[in-house]
Amino acid sequence: MIFLIFIPIPLINKIENYILILQMIIDKEVDILKKYLLLLALLSGIVFISGCTDGGNQTSNNTNNTQTYNGDEFTFNYPNDWIQIQSRVINSTVAIGDPDSADANGNVQVNVVIQKIIKQPEIPLQNYYNSTYTGFAAQNLGYKPISEGTILINGVNVLENSYYINSGKTQKHERAIWMQKNRVIYVILFSAPVSEYNKEQENFDTVINSFKLI
Repeated sequence: MIFLIFIPIPLINKIENYILILQMIIDKEVDILKKYLLLLALLSGIVFISGCTDGGNQTSNNTNNTQTYNGDEFTFNYPNDWIQIQSRVINSTVAIGDPDSADANGNVQVNVVIQKIIKQPEIPLQNYYNSTYTGFAAQNLGYKPISEGTILINGVNVLENSYYINSGKTQKHERAIWMQKNRVIYVILFSAPVSEYNKEQENFDTVINSFKLI
């Protein structure tokens, strides 16, 4: 015996509408998740730097033994004996480092990298920041937080995070500064082997104390 169930057409239409709405919600959540995963992929790579000389927009300042980088909507000073290096990190706009810190493979171990990331309107800067370090902690990177908080740069409070992390066989001490202008996130990453970081603090301060968005 076959039983037939008749469902009124208005009810069918309502069910179809509910299914459509549910699918739209799922698609939106998946899209946001993809954006977070992409961000983690980009920023997780920020600790792996390959160094070699590279041309750039720079001028020398003989009065204070620094060079000036001016481009990509920001400017900063850095030590005269440092060079611009080639970074393999997606979205890195410029990287500089101490050539004397290069390892046997030519990777410059003491360096500063600046990234620019276009921010999605619906995702706050804090979410990008939190997701990045949650991702670091979930991966086998030897991530160990040291301190985090905010600092004042050009009269604006920006996010700061210091931590230990492994880069190949080298344990690094890194300090990341996060700031935003309009829809662009800027990440300034200072990186050095743990044994060298304190010695490089003055050089790192040269960069951060002169950094300006233009």
